[in-house]
Amino acid sequence: MAFDAYLGYSGSTITVHLSGDLADRHVPSLRRLIDQALQRPVSVLVLRMRELTSLSPGGVRCLAFAQQRMARGAEIVLDGASEDVLRVLRAGGFDRAVTVTEELPDFDERAAA
Repeated sequence: MAFDAYLGYSGSTITVHLSGDLADRHVPSLRRLIDQALQRPVSVLVLRMRELTSLSPGGVRCLAFAQQRMARGAEIVLDGASEDVLRVLRAGGFDRAVTVTEELPDFDERAAA
């Protein structure tokens, strides 16, 4: 399954919608999207992972880098990650640094590219 990602904004909460297989070759596009998201003041970065089928170690490193760039007190929320994706996140220790949820309300807003 192809990888796809887009942004949604609601105040200081930014949602990154992820779907498909996030292989290492897709990490640069995810990094650009996260860089775009972090141009705004962010209090919560939601990573909507319900439709993400796999996550590479490079993807975990990209998410960890995003966390390092966020302001003190800002939070990352992983929403709806599958067991396979959570297993990769746990292997990298990233699950201990974020909030993991089962399901948050949907946002249909897409960021203008």
